[in-house]
Amino acid sequence: MGDCTIEALNVVVDPGLLVAASEEVDMQRLREHWEGTASERSAACHTAFVAWTAGAAQDAPPVAWRTIVGDEQVVVTQEANNADLLVVIAHERNMDGGDALHAALFDSQKPVLIVPVSWKPQPGQSFSRVAAGLSDSDAARRAIEAATLWLEGATDVTAIRIGDAGDPALKLEALLDDAGIAHQLHVVPRSHENLGQQLLTEAHLAGADMLVTGAYRHNQLIEWFAGGTTRHLLAKADIPLLMVR
Repeated sequence: MGDCTIEALNVVVDPGLLVAASEEVDMQRLREHWEGTASERSAACHTAFVAWTAGAAQDAPPVAWRTIVGDEQVVVTQEANNADLLVVIAHERNMDGGDALHAALFDSQKPVLIVPVSWKPQPGQSFSRVAAGLSDSDAARRAIEAATLWLEGATDVTAIRIGDAGDPALKLEALLDDAGIAHQLHVVPRSHENLGQQLLTEAHLAGADMLVTGAYRHNQLIEWFAGGTTRHLLAKADIPLLMVR
């Protein structure tokens, strides 16, 4: 990891240059009243980036700034798939953020580290206490496999299963065993209507500073109408989530 490179990607969605349906172009133009023009948003983003890098530790790896003009989802999907390791993204606060998060989770093949807007890292924070949610889904399996590097480096790993002791999801614990990752297994019965909230509660009880979990077992539309674990996690999480769909 010593020779890793980090790139800060700034996608400028300029309605004057956007090749999209007229409705999408009109929507982008409407944003200018509340959020400023595309160039103004890009400048504000770069100002925040400069302030962030100026406050970084001296031994922190360099971060390169790159701006691409284009469609948010198309660019994020392409650049995410070109990345070697993972995508880090903040929880959405505007239309661009929502489009970027959707593209990263649904269209890229990379794990996505989603950082809540309110979260502030502690000095020297390295995700030493990690919780992994076990569920009977391919997404949960992929998330644990993708998080192996961080799980190996953690000093405390808790595998959490909300359900029955004989649940087939517990077979995913074998992934941790096979990787030689020391961990504690925590199986608790479901006690909350909101499964995402209960998973977050259990992660906090374990002292976790990051939660690894699968994302969107069902498609986003079904989760929106029926209520789903991923949607609740994204709405309520106050610690970073490492997710894979």
